[in-house]
Order: sequence, then C-alpha cells, then structure tokens
Amino acid sequence: MLDFIIFGEILFDCFEDRSTLGGAPLNVGVHLSRLGLRGEVVSAVGRDSLGEEALREISESGLSLDRIASLDGVETGRADITLVGKNADYTFNDPCAWDRIPYPENLEKKARLLYFGTLAQRSAESRATLKRIIGTSELDIVFYDVNIRKNFYSEETVRDGLGACTLLKMNDEEVPLILSLAGVKDTAELMERYDIRAVLLTEGKQGTSLIFRDGRRIHEGITNVPVVDTVGAGDSLSAGFLATLLRTGDEEKAVRVGAKLADFIVTQRGATPPYDEATTELFRENGLL
Repeated sequence: MLDFIIFGEILFDCFEDRSTLGGAPLNVGVHLSRLGLRGEVVSAVGRDSLGEEALREISESGLSLDRIASLDGVETGRADITLVGKNADYTFNDPCAWDRIPYPENLEKKARLLYFGTLAQRSAESRATLKRIIGTSELDIVFYDVNIRKNFYSEETVRDGLGACTLLKMNDEEVPLILSLAGVKDTAELMERYDIRAVLLTEGKQGTSLIFRDGRRIHEGITNVPVVDTVGAGDSLSAGFLATLLRTGDEEKAVRVGAKLADFIVTQRGATPPYDEATTELFRENGLL
C-alpha cells in the first residue's frame, strides 16, 4: 500500500530573477517524501527543457517519476509570478502539460492518502483522470486542498471535490466562495451535506484551525517570523499536517507541526527549501524522523 498519491500540476514558479520548480501538489509530495513517506505523483510535463529540468529535480528530491508522463506537443507548466509586497500574483500558461494528465494504468490501487486541488481540474482530460483514480482506488484519507487560482474553477468541479473528500482545506478568503458554490450557509452545514470529517482552515494572522463536524476545534496561532515570501506556505502546512496525521494519528499534533513548518517556509525563498536545524528537530520530536 502506498502512503500517498498526489494528483495535480507540476510547474515552474518563474520570478523576475529566478525559476523554481513548484505546483502545490508537487510541493506537498516533496515534503511528504522528505519525511520518509512512500508515494506517487500523478502528473505530466512537456518534452522540453523545462520538462527535463523538472524530472531531474523531482528525481533528486527522492520522488518516483513512474507516474509522471512526458508529453509531446505541449509545454511544461509555468507560473509567472509577480510579488505584490510579500504576496504572490500568478499567470499560468494555458494549455500546458498538466492539462493533459493521463491515467497511469499501473498505479497502485491502495493508498492511505489521496491529495488533490482545483487548478489541475481546469481541463476535462485531467479532471477525468482524477475521477478515475478516486473511483478505482481504496483510500483512507481523501484530502481536497481547494487552492483556488484565478478563474480556474467551476461549480461542478468544486462540488465534485467536496463530494469526494474526507478532509477539506481552505483559507479564510476562499470560504465565502466555497460556501456559495456548495449552496450552504456555513462550514457546519458544508461538512454535514458533503459528509466531510473535518475542515483545515488557514486564517492568516489568526493562525490555523482544524474544525470538526461536532463543533470541536483545534487551533494553532502563528509565530512572529520575518516573512521573505509566502510561496508554498500553504502547501507546507498541508504536508506537515498530513505527514504527522499519517505517522501518529494525533490531530492536535498534526495541526501544530503543519503550522510550524509553514512558519519556517515563509522565512525562505522557494516552496521546498532545505529544512533548518530547528525544523528538523521539530520533526524528530513529533515522530516524523
């Protein structure tokens, strides 16, 4: 059995002075792999120089390339990023390879976790692949990281994701949109209608909360750290949370580790920088290393 299946976009975050490999699903996969979990990334790159670089870096990260397709006639994904203050604005190439993610016929059918978001479902082809994975796999946790980008979503896509997931992650800015698309008044009704076990909610300077259907809430505040940029912060929170949950089953510990990993990531450039000594010790203390 796999520890995780990651589905979604692989792309380069292209800043004015550098390009770094990213995409929320890949970022999560890199962190999970670093923390000793075994899994697969289901995605696609183009047969171009960026695609070659992506495969090289992914391989060096320790992730398998077996379920990442290399496609002719389409470019590897890229997001041209403009930093507005310390926040990032994105422009994606469209179409690109992750719009054409094929179903990997030899994908293992059992996994403890499936992670997916919204962006890679902007095309019918990739959306169909995700639906097939969900429909043919035995999964303990289905984690939907909403991660709305621009106008690359639809009511149908969001509702399908809500219906498939057991755990949902949103940020506070996404909540009104998701509630509206779902046709509900609050997160309690959302969880009840779509049979969602819990919502992981990031609340900016208020921190992070894990909210359960019975009203119970686990909250973790933020640490006052010097912010370099916010690229990949939410992905690291998801990964720290999921890795801890898979390893320990302790939800309170999972929220804490996810929040602390995100606190570290915002002090660095790039979404998956090497961990510092304090972050490594955090993982050791919580049974991840």
